[in-house]
Amino acid sequence: MNVHESRRLAELEKMIARGKQTFVEVGLALAEIRDLRLYKREYGSFSEYCREKWGWERRYTDYVIAGAEAVKSLPEKVSTIVLAEGAARELAKIPTEQRADVVQTIAAEGKPVTAAAIKRHLPPPPMQPNGAQGTARPTVAPPPPSQVVDATGWPIPTQLIPLWQRAGEVQEMLTVLSRIKGALRSAQDNKDLLFAEVCFSSALSQLDQAWTDIKTAKPFAVCPTCQGQVSDKCTLCRGRGLISEHRWNMCVPREDKEFREKAKSGKVKR
Repeated sequence: MNVHESRRLAELEKMIARGKQTFVEVGLALAEIRDLRLYKREYGSFSEYCREKWGWERRYTDYVIAGAEAVKSLPEKVSTIVLAEGAARELAKIPTEQRADVVQTIAAEGKPVTAAAIKRHLPPPPMQPNGAQGTARPTVAPPPPSQVVDATGWPIPTQLIPLWQRAGEVQEMLTVLSRIKGALRSAQDNKDLLFAEVCFSSALSQLDQAWTDIKTAKPFAVCPTCQGQVSDKCTLCRGRGLISEHRWNMCVPREDKEFREKAKSGKVKR
């Protein structure tokens, strides 16, 4: 990485760490880091950079980037109407040439441009003829709840889906911690006098530990011991039915992991 790239990376990271003024600014900064591979000096991949530097999984980062780029594609006067990251995510699902019309239509109705409002304007799923009758039907039907799968590709029991879907709550906490870490690193690098009495090594170390501890609340896989039956006697998941990525990596036997891989590839029946 040359001097120009290092300087630009520092500028972009300050932008992200600066309390995240707008999700658009953050998303575009992340996109530039990804596209120019400015992360390569310290990290092997953009996914690793997002996870280790900011505490974000790649899927979440992709959402932020897509939302930011969707808002950026709007005319300037229209883009200022989209204020929430969730709304921007939904906007990204709409063809570029239709986005401004959708936003303006919602605004003309006197309603805020929310994710729910944009969802109502999403284009219908692709249609195709159905037999001789010539009627149309969606080409892809949404999967039933039983087909929601964990990070290993294993189906999540229906009763655990609400718990699985709360992973975003944990991610929000991790994001806050990552913002604080980024702000502290920026203050340390810039020798900010406001933080003259702060012991950066201690503060950052404790934040790193807090981030690691809290991440264990984020579900990663259906427990291979009780198979998600939420048994109080299960020592692996402790009655949760789901386990964290750390517990999956450190506590699950290799045989169980291999079984999941075979099941995912269809070599064994679930």
